[in-house]
Amino acid sequence: MTTKHQVLERTNYAVKLLLLGRSTSAVVEKVAEREGCSRRTARRIAARALKVVKADLDKVDIENPELASLLIHQLQEIAAKGLETNQLGSSVAALRELSAMVGIGKHNTKKRISWRP
Repeated sequence: MTTKHQVLERTNYAVKLLLLGRSTSAVVEKVAEREGCSRRTARRIAARALKVVKADLDKVDIENPELASLLIHQLQEIAAKGLETNQLGSSVAALRELSAMVGIGKHNTKKRISWRP
């Protein structure tokens, strides 16, 4: 029997993997391998982690959350692959785009004023 603490720990690990840009199938594989649990259990953990990530996304005012989730996932995947292949420029570009998309970072803290002559 898994304790509440273990469930929380497993879910946090899966959230971390998702936020590092891993696909859900990769998260299932890593969780099953690390925790020594079945793939079915790992899929439930990954689903719970996706709910956590979606709940965070719901806090941001986005008109099309399904598309936004897909874009966020793709940008995270690009950033992770860039790190794996030592192509840091692609990682930085993907993370900048992600930052602008969700409104995080020093460039997104103030309203920009466009100046036209």
